[in-house]
Formats: sequence, structure tokens, C-alpha cells
Amino acid sequence: MSAVAERLTYRITPDAGFLESNDALNNADELRGRLRQDGYLFLRGILNTDKLLQVRRDILELCREHGWLKEGSELMDGIYSGIPFPDYTREYIPLYRKLIKLESFNAFSLSPEIIGVFETIFGCEVLAHPRNISRITFPRHYAFTTQPHQDFHYIRGTPETYTTWMPIGDCPRELGGLAVLEGSHRAGYLKHEPAIGAGGNGIRIENLSGTWRCSDYRAGDMLIMHSYCVHAALDNHTPDRLRLSLDYRYQRKGDEIDPSSLKPHGG
Repeated sequence: MSAVAERLTYRITPDAGFLESNDALNNADELRGRLRQDGYLFLRGILNTDKLLQVRRDILELCREHGWLKEGSELMDGIYSGIPFPDYTREYIPLYRKLIKLESFNAFSLSPEIIGVFETIFGCEVLAHPRNISRITFPRHYAFTTQPHQDFHYIRGTPETYTTWMPIGDCPRELGGLAVLEGSHRAGYLKHEPAIGAGGNGIRIENLSGTWRCSDYRAGDMLIMHSYCVHAALDNHTPDRLRLSLDYRYQRKGDEIDPSSLKPHGG
């Protein structure tokens, strides 16, 4: 009998906000030291918001085509239409296949401000994974909130792969941003099991210690996480707003990489 996906933790309640690292952007040793210690970096307002909001516009145009936006509402507000939540296979995936082909979405992963941060951290040439990912989180769709997990479970290859997570627009906690368990990467790779949410796997956190951190995100903010860093999504508690976000991944060119990371998301 196959295991059943479930909610492994009822709710993540962050204990504190992120420690910001903009002050260390020109100090490679300090950035590396913070990553070794905390497993993450949080950078305020470093992204090109004009290009970021173009990605938002393009994705929301797809949402409007598929009936996910409230009729008569402003496109960029991302107001959900209130129809039943899309079926993953029949309704979500057809839109997502269009999304991952968007020029703006793929080009943004190569933004000079992102590549520049990793060139500083790595001290060498950067490999940006082509497997770019975007998430559309529906309001009060609690049965699909991503559970605590490590990205290495999906990435494989070198553990020294880093995920960048960024909201496509302002994202207060109520909208369901990403929370990180500080220092959890030092526990190494942990056992995963079937769970609800994107990816379909997660870890139980009862025996893990550390501070859960999250802040109110603003458009242009970027979170960087080590592949072993435990993180989870917060529930989208808004009555009617879609939460849009991007996941891009980077490593040192020449390090081990799993072939799946060289393919588009979803194969």
C-alpha cells in the first residue's frame, strides 16, 4: 500500500524576522560565513522590480485567460475569481506548461543582480539551473500548503546548490510567504515522506531545533537557501488574493549536477 500524502505540521508560526544581509553584499567572506551559520541569506530590494513586475503581469495574464481572476478587477492585484480551486492535472498543469515557457520568467533567472550575488559567494563561474519554477498559491487553499522540506530531496547533485525564493510582488505574511528554520542545514539530509503541497514530500519537525524566521516580503526582496535548509510555506490567509513566487537554483559551474536539473520543471 502506498503512503498517503498528509499535512505533517499544522501551522508554521515564525519566531522572528529574517536577518538582513545587504550590509555584506561586497564581502564574500561574510556572506559565506552567514550561509554556513544560518543556512540562508535575506536581501532587501536588490532585484529589478520593473522586470519582476513584468513577470507578474505575464503570469496573471495567463491566470485571467484561464478564469482564475475576478472579472473587472485590476490585473496586477491578482484577485482570485472564487471559482472552485483548479484541479491539478486537468486545470493547473495546462496553465503551468504555458508559464514555464514565458520569456520574462526564464530571463529573470539570469538577472545580473542575482548572478552577481552568486559570483561573490562562489568566487567562480555560476551555473544557473534551467529548471526554473514558479508557484501560484490560492487563498485559503490550506490543503495544498507546502510542508517543511529540503530542496536537496528534489535537486540532488551537489549539496552546495542554492535556491533563491522571491515573491512576484509584495508578500506580507498573511499572503503566505516562505519561512526558514535557521541553522537546520547543519543537520544534513533528512528523511522525507509523502506530504501535501508542491513537491509532494516533507519532513517531520518535532525533533528539530532552531528559530523559524520569516518577514513581510516586498517586491525586489530575495531569499537564498542552502539545499539542506529546512523551509516551508505559510498559509495564504487572504480572502481573495493569489500569491505568486519564483524559485531559481544556482551552483558552482563544474560541480556535480543531477540531469533532471538541466530539464524544464516537470520534464
